[in-house]
Amino acid sequence: MHLTIRRIYTALMVLLLGFAVYSVAATQWLQTDLTALLPQEERPDVLLQAADRAVEAQLNTQVVLLAGSADAEKAFQTASEIAALWRKSQVFAAVDSSVSPDLEAVRADVRRLGLAVLPPEQRQLLFEEPKRYFQERAEAAVNPFAAPSPLPLEQDWLGFGRFVTERAQPQSRLQWNADNGMLFTEDDSGKTWVWLRGKLPETNNLANGSDNLLPLLQQSRELAAKNGVETLSAGGAVFAAASKADAERESKLMSTAGLLLTFALLLWVFRSARVFWLTLPLAAGMLAGLAAALLVFGEVHILTIVIGTSLVGMLVDFPLHWLAPSVFGTAAHRYALSDGPGWQAEPAMRHVLPTFAVSLLITVAGYAFLWFTPLPVLRQTAVFSGFALLGAFGATVLWLPPLFARYQAKSVPFTGLVERLYSLSARMKIRLHRRGWWLVGGILLAVGLWRSNWHDDIRQWVNMPPAMLAEAQKIGELSGTDFGSRYLVVEAGSEDELLRKNAEVGRALQPLAAQQKLAGIQSLDQWLLPAAEQQKLQNRLRELAKLPENWQPMREIGVPRQTVRNALNQAAATPPLTLSDGLKPALAEAWRPLYLGEAAPGRFASIIRLNGLNDAAAVQAGIKGLAGVHWADKRSHLNELFHHTRNQAAWLKLASYALALLLLWRMFGIKRGITVLAVPLAAAVATVAVLGWVGIPVSLFAMFGLLLVSAIGVDYAVYAVAAKHSAPARLGGMLLAALTTGISFVLLGMSSTPAVAAFGITVAVGTVLNLWLAGWLLEEK
Repeated sequence: MHLTIRRIYTALMVLLLGFAVYSVAATQWLQTDLTALLPQEERPDVLLQAADRAVEAQLNTQVVLLAGSADAEKAFQTASEIAALWRKSQVFAAVDSSVSPDLEAVRADVRRLGLAVLPPEQRQLLFEEPKRYFQERAEAAVNPFAAPSPLPLEQDWLGFGRFVTERAQPQSRLQWNADNGMLFTEDDSGKTWVWLRGKLPETNNLANGSDNLLPLLQQSRELAAKNGVETLSAGGAVFAAASKADAERESKLMSTAGLLLTFALLLWVFRSARVFWLTLPLAAGMLAGLAAALLVFGEVHILTIVIGTSLVGMLVDFPLHWLAPSVFGTAAHRYALSDGPGWQAEPAMRHVLPTFAVSLLITVAGYAFLWFTPLPVLRQTAVFSGFALLGAFGATVLWLPPLFARYQAKSVPFTGLVERLYSLSARMKIRLHRRGWWLVGGILLAVGLWRSNWHDDIRQWVNMPPAMLAEAQKIGELSGTDFGSRYLVVEAGSEDELLRKNAEVGRALQPLAAQQKLAGIQSLDQWLLPAAEQQKLQNRLRELAKLPENWQPMREIGVPRQTVRNALNQAAATPPLTLSDGLKPALAEAWRPLYLGEAAPGRFASIIRLNGLNDAAAVQAGIKGLAGVHWADKRSHLNELFHHTRNQAAWLKLASYALALLLLWRMFGIKRGITVLAVPLAAAVATVAVLGWVGIPVSLFAMFGLLLVSAIGVDYAVYAVAAKHSAPARLGGMLLAALTTGISFVLLGMSSTPAVAAFGITVAVGTVLNLWLAGWLLEEK
């Protein structure tokens, strides 16, 4: 029977190995998109979803690089060389380094847009002081030093075209160099910064990263450094590529270091090369976890892999509980349930199998409850970890006993060390039973819990290098545009109504600029007039065509009266532009990302960017009462979702405790079952207190660590109570399991990603507490 089950399990592992190899080789199995970590809301608003997609697309599908130098020519030359390097690399689908406009196309667009994008102060002059408007127009026409217009005088008698190109660059400090077509900015120190933009292919943006992106940026910096030019770079894909590289490096380093340290410890303890067979449960567990995640989700996130490497210590718990008593001499022989000499593999496995089964069932059930959380990475990690434990359990029970059939335990120093540790712990139990120690412990626990900070922040989920953040902030300052995660979403029933609503928001927020709570906004009404307003302006032009005294200054510079009248009537007869039509020309490129279109039937939507936001509460108060205006703060919103998910995970874990209590009651009786369950509960509470003392927030990932602490506690407590080995032998098994688990999670606690580090520290502290508390349950049998 055992042989049949072993063969079935082995065949299943071979199938899983084939599936995993195929998935890794033939599919995009590794997910690095940071947004894939985010919670999935049950009923997300389609309008806010569209806004989020638009903002993410603009940030994540392009990489911006600035080449800066006090010598403008050197900056332009270096930027040109970097652009050539980018094109040659084929990392980008397109590289924008210069603008060489088709003058005829630009002039056609200017003629079409002139009236529709006329600035409000010019419109006011036409309505209230038309003679002054035409006086200024006449002066500009004859002034050789006036701002140039893309249209010659005979194509723009009314002067509307003068303002189109200016309006096409909203609140931007970018300038165009006519000699080379490059865009540049000058900072306060006089340094010239030349702009490059690389657009990533749709299949190689933030979602998948680019293995060649970071090396290309490094080459660009080196090229610029040779020329004595400074560079700045930013883009969602840059942060994603850096996070992916860090995660992959940490995963390899931690898994390698964890394995080396773990097996160095095991070799020291058992003094036998057979301990390397314990890699089989590790390999089987990792294979089962990876295959299960791929089957369920079709992909595995890089953060799941990083956390999965921390299972190295846990996956050897079963083998260590089984193997550790072998070095405890006569005690191991006594409980091996065999007439043969010394510890024997098969009888020893039969002896611990019920204990293993109870621990496995409770731990996997705890992971199963996490399936009901809305956080994708939490569900994915739960699937990975649960099936990894099942795979490791199968390999331990079915593969290891035949491999250790002729294993002969040696006399090792570890035995004496554990026996002395057991004697010491017995004396400490007696001393710690005194009331004073309980009082001190209670005070420390209460203060730690009071100091605990239950807080989530999306910024802790990724390692954001300060240098990269500083460069992104500098680019934002140089561009004069804020691409932060806080903005407004406006909706209306039509495009015209949407433009009017944008203007209403602008008026409501205008006082905040004077109070320095907001530097300014960018909204679609700053680009285009509503069609109804265009018609009003056209009606005014028809009136002015009949009032020649208002455009007398044009006659004074030699423009015939009929020419001006024809220009006024022609502009008045031009069909008004809708918002959709006004965003089609190339000149409107900077405004297009603000328009979300008809996000849902009858719901036209747009984004209003908030530049230089210093007081979010003031903005929220300013838009209060404006129907159809929504505040969007993605980071704050996500933190609220994490808070909700963290609480949900805690309640689900409590539900799993109830299920575990029923099982333990059935196995050990109610009193013993409560005693066993008290260990993980007490360890989890004490871990929160320790986190409070050291100032680590109890975030969602720390909560996930607490769930793992509970699973480890159940394992140790069940083994301490149910296994029939001697007390020192049981302590030795738990100590080895704690050390191997601790190695993995201490390494994880050194991660550069704050959330992952908090997870590792939480589990490492909880493992120590579990070992200590479970040790209190040890009694000689």
